[in-house]
Amino acid sequence: MTRNALVARTALVFFLSTAASFAQAPATLAPPPAPPGATGPNAPVGKVTQALEAKLASMMTGNGLTANQVAERAVKSSSQIVAKQRSIESAQAQVDQASASFYPALNLGASYTRLSNIAPPNLGTILVPGPNVQTQPLQPLPAGTQTTDLITVPLSFPIILNSYVLQARLNVPLSDYVLRTSRAISGANRVKNASEIDERATRLSVARDAKVAYYQWIRMQGFAFVGAQSIEQAKGHLTDSNNAFQAGLISKADVLRAQSGLMSAQLFAEKADSNVQLATQRLRVLMKDPASKQYDVGENILAPVAPMPGTTSEEGAVREAAQQRLELKLLAENEAALRDQAALTSAGNYPRLDATGGAEYSNPNPRYFPAENKFHGTWSAGVALTWTPTAIFGTQAAAHSLDAKAAELVAQRQAMLDSLELEVSQALSAERDAQFAVTVSQQALASADEGYRVRRELFRSGKATLVEVTDSETELTRARLELVNAHVDLRIAQVELAHVLGRDVK
Repeated sequence: MTRNALVARTALVFFLSTAASFAQAPATLAPPPAPPGATGPNAPVGKVTQALEAKLASMMTGNGLTANQVAERAVKSSSQIVAKQRSIESAQAQVDQASASFYPALNLGASYTRLSNIAPPNLGTILVPGPNVQTQPLQPLPAGTQTTDLITVPLSFPIILNSYVLQARLNVPLSDYVLRTSRAISGANRVKNASEIDERATRLSVARDAKVAYYQWIRMQGFAFVGAQSIEQAKGHLTDSNNAFQAGLISKADVLRAQSGLMSAQLFAEKADSNVQLATQRLRVLMKDPASKQYDVGENILAPVAPMPGTTSEEGAVREAAQQRLELKLLAENEAALRDQAALTSAGNYPRLDATGGAEYSNPNPRYFPAENKFHGTWSAGVALTWTPTAIFGTQAAAHSLDAKAAELVAQRQAMLDSLELEVSQALSAERDAQFAVTVSQQALASADEGYRVRRELFRSGKATLVEVTDSETELTRARLELVNAHVDLRIAQVELAHVLGRDVK
């Protein structure tokens, strides 16, 4: 596809609906028909105009690209949205972490210890009744018991060199359930909600930017169309200037001026083509298409567009924007999250109550005396009340810092509400101005169309030159493209207005 063909395929949608939509401009966008069989000078229709008409015919198939398609594909392929989705996943993990931090803490442990051998401690000896002494354990010795009837027993304890321990400890944060749990989970959920709102707002911004890029792409092709026809017009002027110079009617300076005009037209066309390429590349980047991808316009840019409903009252539009805009909701969620964090931090001012429990199965078990080389199980349970009064000062400062940040968001939200009034007013004015520009462009097109028809008739009767016809054709093309430009401005204005009012929020 040639560059001119690509340029032609956009700006020209405007031909499609002019006759039906311009009640006050009954002229059509197509040039008046020439007499049957007329060719060459009798039917001077430029190549650019012919390409324009061919582009209109190809656009009627409806297989081209539309603004909604660009927006949908841009949203699906946006790296910004992927980043926001990862932020939501992180916020969800924080919610899970906040919930898990209040579960009872169960600690399990197992250990084995090998001790070095030592000499048993010498605790002396004791005398115990011998086998000839008849007595009960722990009872006084019978009267007349002789020393020879007693046995000397050394006093010592066993040395156990291997130690095995199995432990389990459970801690239940009783006071946290009252002072911390609800605030911590609520704050984490607020952060998650803010992340979701931020992701939705990013989707809307990406969709808006994609639609604006699509309409700017059409606008750039219209400029390229003007550039291509300007070259044809400049070439015609240069030919006439050379002929007049040869006939001695004008000076060489006039010829040079015509040559300069041709070079200026070529420069304008080159810049216009570069802008088309840049606009096309932007669409490729938005939709993650390969560099070789080409697009056709699939939206009738001249289809009539009614004013947006519910925008007659600026005060009502401001109220609607204040209720719908996600940016305001995002600030509100972040403020609430900071309030919850401040309340959670303030809970550190109060004593902490924990219920504890433990179980141990060990060999030797230290609670058994004397130590035995065997496993014994024991358990324990209790409550612990702890408080650090000196930490109150730091806790209060941290809570005050969070409250100050929340108050800052309140001020930012109010500032956004104030600026929203101006934003809504500007968007409403832009939409009204664009509607009026469409009406003016329709009238200008009707005038240019009639001028072109008159010049053709004069040319056919020998009363006008080919350059005059070309000039009138150029004016007609420019009038057409001005109409396209007005419709582009109208659609961009309505895209912006819908975003400002929050009507793109689903």
